[in-house]
Amino acid sequence: MPSRPASVRKSRSPSPGSTAATATADEVTSLLPSTSRPRSPPSASAQKHARKSSLGARSVAGSVRGYGAVSTRVSPNEQAPRVSKVGQRRVLTTVPIRLVFFLLVVLEFLSLVLTLILFLNTALDLGVRFLPYRGSGFAEFWVSAVGSWIGLGAVLFFSHPSSLYFYTTLLTAIIHLPIFLLTFLNPTLRRAHHPLLLVPFILTLLILSVALLSNWMVRRARWKESQRISRMITDVAARERFGDERTVRAAVGLQRSAWSRIGGFLIGVAGLIAGLLGFIIVSLLLIDFSISAYDSSIPLPSNASQIVTVNPPPSPWPVRLHIACQDAPNASSGSKNSKILPTVLYEPSSGVPGSLALLDTPLTPSSVNATNPGRWLFDLQEQGYIGRVCVWDRPGYGFSEVLESADLGRVADALSAALQKTGEIKAAKAGSGFLLVGEGYGGLLTRVFASRHPDLVHSLLHLDAQTAQTYFNEYPNGFSVPGLALHRVTTRLLPSLLTPLSITRFPTLIFRRSSSLSRILASSNPPPSTVHLNENLRKSRLQETFGSHSHTSPSFRALLESGKKYPARKPAIVISSKDRMKKDKGWAEGQRGLAKEVTGDEGLVEWIKVSGVRRGVCEKDGVCEDAVKRLLK
Repeated sequence: MPSRPASVRKSRSPSPGSTAATATADEVTSLLPSTSRPRSPPSASAQKHARKSSLGARSVAGSVRGYGAVSTRVSPNEQAPRVSKVGQRRVLTTVPIRLVFFLLVVLEFLSLVLTLILFLNTALDLGVRFLPYRGSGFAEFWVSAVGSWIGLGAVLFFSHPSSLYFYTTLLTAIIHLPIFLLTFLNPTLRRAHHPLLLVPFILTLLILSVALLSNWMVRRARWKESQRISRMITDVAARERFGDERTVRAAVGLQRSAWSRIGGFLIGVAGLIAGLLGFIIVSLLLIDFSISAYDSSIPLPSNASQIVTVNPPPSPWPVRLHIACQDAPNASSGSKNSKILPTVLYEPSSGVPGSLALLDTPLTPSSVNATNPGRWLFDLQEQGYIGRVCVWDRPGYGFSEVLESADLGRVADALSAALQKTGEIKAAKAGSGFLLVGEGYGGLLTRVFASRHPDLVHSLLHLDAQTAQTYFNEYPNGFSVPGLALHRVTTRLLPSLLTPLSITRFPTLIFRRSSSLSRILASSNPPPSTVHLNENLRKSRLQETFGSHSHTSPSFRALLESGKKYPARKPAIVISSKDRMKKDKGWAEGQRGLAKEVTGDEGLVEWIKVSGVRRGVCEKDGVCEDAVKRLLK
């Protein structure tokens, strides 16, 4: 048989380079429409070799370049979309990454539950029985909320980690350290937050640590996989031939690459926003903690001021309260005049710390022409009309710590314990007792205190005081039960929760619109209100609010029980706003009940109706002063 030419034999025996080129051409040809593909089927040996090449190239090109590298016609399910996930499945299904994801989900669930509990605790005081704290509990909620937010982002972006999310989360974790140091190095902050803050703090740090670990592990695994794939396709890419098919392959590759870049950009932006929000919240908390630590160093407002520790039953933990009992400038505590005259005990309205009356000038940002509530009593004292005057900061007000509950009975017991610690109870028994002055919400407290210590009461002065008909009205201003709950949440709870973020405190500090003393003695009166500058005050007002408008609350029960032993025959004067009574029939009925029913006919000295006042009945010159003088005669 004649031998064939060498050129023919050479063409029939493909070289390795030509085989690779054929495989590359075949895999690109599979991307073209069926009408433009070559009609001649490949030989059996070439098809077998090409099949092996396509299997290797499919996992490579399909995962990296974004198209399926197959040499023969296959079904759509076997092309690029399915095989492009092989590398991702290989990355995310390793045992270490699975364990980290499981741990992250468990921690996130615990953090969400804790955040919900702490949110409810801000108004209902759920956690104090298990972990004592003497602050507002707002900061604890935010620390837990940051952990929940960061953990949620870590779970959602687990398979697509972002470098921006990693770095913002790392900064968030770092800022937690100075908060921890401030809390446990400053005595005031430590008593306000320890040990309740430890629970969300530790859980949040665990979530941040696992989130950082998962982000790093997945990004590193994906990088290693991309490096492995890049090395596998280097030789094939170097031997690609020019032609029309290369143009099609380039177009498809660019299209997939563009979508990939857009998706990566959106994930990066979402990670940046999620991490940046957590970073901003923790930074604001750090600013607020720094301001509180700085303000805690100022001295008490008076030389007569004392900090006493009391534990009114059934409170499980003791709290520190501020009380100041001051004699007249020309008299001592043991003088004859101080023993004859009763001690005046002043209870201000809601949102007003009693120690504000110790200051003869209003605090920033109040007007210089404003007058501090209760200051008129010390003016009378300087004039020699009255003897010893006692004021105090109710729990959560001014320099006093937050009590577990602010119901009327417990606050009255806290006042009694504070007076006992300072020796005022003993002095009142030896002298003429207490002249109780109650203004607004303070009128309810004086009634409960008087019923529990009737033998210590000299007389009572009610200044436009709250009553059971007005304060415990279940449908105030026509609100339904759901409407009232929504009103409380929007007007009291949500604004109170924002207080630890220093959204209002920090600007007033920067622009010098508040001082340390004005932030501690924040008050709703005189105007403008500075309640937003003190989170403890916000907490106490929340306690007072959620204890009102209900006939099943402990405060209402305490007020009902006070009627049994209330000293109705003791001399009493009721001063009411005439204008307010005209506008509000419910208020008028409450004032009538206070003067005619609560106070006995033998005890009522006079019911005075004052007109032309805005902020309080004592704005009327001489009205309150004359009432005190009459009660002392």
